[in-house]
Amino acid sequence: MNTQNPNNVFVFDMDNTLIKTDKANNLAYSEAIRSVLSVNCNIENGKRFTRNELKDLFPQLTQTQIDEIIDRKEKSFESYLNETELNNNLFSILKCLHQEGHHTILLTNCHSGRAISLCNFYDLTKYFVRRFFYEDCLGNKYTLLKSLGYDLQNVVLYENEEVSSSEAVTNGINLDKIVKVKF
Repeated sequence: MNTQNPNNVFVFDMDNTLIKTDKANNLAYSEAIRSVLSVNCNIENGKRFTRNELKDLFPQLTQTQIDEIIDRKEKSFESYLNETELNNNLFSILKCLHQEGHHTILLTNCHSGRAISLCNFYDLTKYFVRRFFYEDCLGNKYTLLKSLGYDLQNVVLYENEEVSSSEAVTNGINLDKIVKVKF
């Protein structure tokens, strides 16, 4: 992987890349489901629970109920921050890149409130030149970068998900500049 280009921009994903968030996410979903539907729902911590799983588990939900569950999940997530885990190896890389003056970006599909809470909890904000969240990306993180004038050929991406990595390549990020991150 070529990271020596002085024009490189180093882009970090958050959920399960920089910070392991599945357990906190699932606990927050359980709380939200209990609150909205008055149903105890113990969600497995081995896999990230998503909106799609919510719809599969409760196919009769209205969009209003789904929105209310998501809203409550986002609000209660902060009470589970201690159930998250910083990827110390990746944090060391981020810290080093920042200290060397490189352009570092947080680019996540995570909602801003949750992402900011996580950044504050782990004191990460100062290590990013820019931060972009779900609300900024509107479905495609890499289109956002292009629209802001970033040359995707110069992006070094730290990502854990295959789907996001494929999307990055489709949008012009070189495969050899995508670092697959595992915890």
